Amino acid sequence: MECHDVEEEDRERRRECKDLEAVDLTGCVSAVFVNAFTEFVTSHIIPPSESDSGGEDDRRRHRNALYEPLLFPGLQRLGMRGVKSILPRYLGPFLLSLPNLTHLDLSGTRLTPEILGSLGQSPNMRLKSLALARCIKLTSESIRNFLVDSPVTSQLTELNLYGDMTYVSPIQENDLMEIVTLAPCFVNGNMVYLDLSSAPINPDILREMKPFPRLRSLGLSHILHLELKAVRNFIRDKAPNVEILTLVNTSPELDCGMRLTATDPRSSARQSTIALHTHIIRPLCFSPFSFSLTQGPSTSEPPPSKLRVIELSTATLGGLGAGAGSWRIIKSKGGRGWYVDTASAWVAEQGTGQGSTLRRDLPPTHPYRIEMENLSSANGNVSTGVGWHARKMEVRPLALFFTNSF
Repeated sequence: MECHDVEEEDRERRRECKDLEAVDLTGCVSAVFVNAFTEFVTSHIIPPSESDSGGEDDRRRHRNALYEPLLFPGLQRLGMRGVKSILPRYLGPFLLSLPNLTHLDLSGTRLTPEILGSLGQSPNMRLKSLALARCIKLTSESIRNFLVDSPVTSQLTELNLYGDMTYVSPIQENDLMEIVTLAPCFVNGNMVYLDLSSAPINPDILREMKPFPRLRSLGLSHILHLELKAVRNFIRDKAPNVEILTLVNTSPELDCGMRLTATDPRSSARQSTIALHTHIIRPLCFSPFSFSLTQGPSTSEPPPSKLRVIELSTATLGGLGAGAGSWRIIKSKGGRGWYVDTASAWVAEQGTGQGSTLRRDLPPTHPYRIEMENLSSANGNVSTGVGWHARKMEVRPLALFFTNSF
């Protein structure tokens, strides 16, 4: 090769550039983007085949692929949520050119089992955050293999496999049982964020799951026949640090007349409200009742869990009225809604040197509680950044206050 040809100058210029660390392509579906993405992958990543015409462009691509394959070793975070117009034959090579990803969101894309299998064979990639929500082309077996057999997912702390009533999770019950009992990310106890909405979860699977001592956010929406008792037992016994729980369209006890017949006593909004407080809020968010005849002050035990936010369906929220005690309804601009304990928040203890602690007795004058009350009074007239249990992975690390963008 000539030392001063165009390709050599391009390579020298690339060596002087700094590596990209994060790219967010969320929602890019325009024809301009799709054409540019396709052209980029075709020209710089996919090696030419033997059937290529052999023109000057093909020879240039061949030299580039042979002597200096185009890789992005510095890119660690990639968000492609909702990029549904990119064909698999271009999506796969693009993802394989990012060998050191740690955070990957492919929700709502045309991801296939073949691409997922190729990612699972990556020698360097070690994901910490993965979102595969509503990937309709994936199979139960491909997800099982990726989570159980591949070292790429062994260090996951955030996993989003969200599905809803329109795009139900493809995971089958037998594969789900193997995932929760064999996958390294499920048995090492390091999971912080987990969304299994619409997966075929039942009490047996919850009983077989290992403890999640670090889990803070849990998604169990759109699981129609899962009883609240099973959810309560799982959080109390295996995930006591969960703060955010989603139960949209989950459990016949929270039906509010959406699926059950009118003669079923569980179909009324009043019964749903009673069931929520009886089976979830009261046993998980309040200290166990104790009684003593001895004199002197007694120290009550802490609540069994740190639960303070519950996402519910619109019908269930409507039956809760103005809430009970310090619990209030907070809605987002997009229609989602949460039942929130406004008196619970992480507060820094001055002079203790122990960092923040979760308090459940914030006074009405505390700034956090005042802000929560204001959000509740806004009734959805809020910024789009208000909410909990994000469905979209954050490409940039952000400080957590009380809201997560989604």
